[in-house]
Amino acid sequence: MISIIICSINKILLEQLKLNIEHTIGVPFEIIAIDNKGTGNGICKVYNEGGKRATFSILCFLHEDTLFATNDWGRLVLEHFKDSSIGLLGIAGGDTKGIVPSSWSTSFKSNEVNLIQHDTTGNNASRHILITEDKRLAVTKEVVALDGVFLCTRKQIFNRFTFDETNLTGFHGYDIDYSLQLFGRYGIIVAFDILIHHFSEGKPDKDWVNSAVIVSKKWNKKLPFSVHALSVAEYNFYHWMALQIFLEKLLRLQYNYTTILSYYLRFSFTRYFKVRRFLSMGKYVLLSIYKKPYKNKQSITAHGVEETVFR
Repeated sequence: MISIIICSINKILLEQLKLNIEHTIGVPFEIIAIDNKGTGNGICKVYNEGGKRATFSILCFLHEDTLFATNDWGRLVLEHFKDSSIGLLGIAGGDTKGIVPSSWSTSFKSNEVNLIQHDTTGNNASRHILITEDKRLAVTKEVVALDGVFLCTRKQIFNRFTFDETNLTGFHGYDIDYSLQLFGRYGIIVAFDILIHHFSEGKPDKDWVNSAVIVSKKWNKKLPFSVHALSVAEYNFYHWMALQIFLEKLLRLQYNYTTILSYYLRFSFTRYFKVRRFLSMGKYVLLSIYKKPYKNKQSITAHGVEETVFR
């Protein structure tokens, strides 16, 4: 009933995950694990190959550094897909995506997240990250873009919409791009009744930036998207908030000032351009460039979940 596609580079992790799936899934399944160590292939190419091999009606694309904490999680996935409007399911996502390069977690109101995050360095304790706008904790919440740690879709949808292996040749941006392909056509949801252990934390690097820029450029004419009916003023606020978060990433990654300024100008002069915002952000950028090394205690990241103080 469920085909599980895994891009593998670690045989030990893969065997642990296979055993865990066998004991927890609760429905007939197949595992399509593709050894990608040393091949040079990006995750989109691997996932497309695995998806084509799949024989069941539901496909789950899964990172191998995970373990399931929920028993019979396969039954829950199938139950969610009984709703014919649902096209993509995950365990972490964000409510809005604008034209500025960003992760799924740069949200307008709230991210929707449910997972157990482990720190492989041993410096921090493992923690259950549970974030939602709905204080009643609904079983599912609609989002615009999902985190790629766990992505489930229908085989018939995958036959129409595959991962973009032409533009995205690395290991970033594929989850947002695939979500954007489906948003507006199908429901995209975070399922709070499925809990997963994740044994690595995403740390955006320059490859991440490059992929985020590619996704932004590809979808520029159609973005922004949101699950909320946002006003022009709210989209304007979101745009400048997302731009600050993006610039902070560039500063943390120690991009040269010419590159930072070029991105600042590129994403300032959009339909959301405001003189006051532009001047205020410009002052912030210039002051930040001359503060080396860059540190900002007011912006935090936990599994890509970000907060910003820009107003």
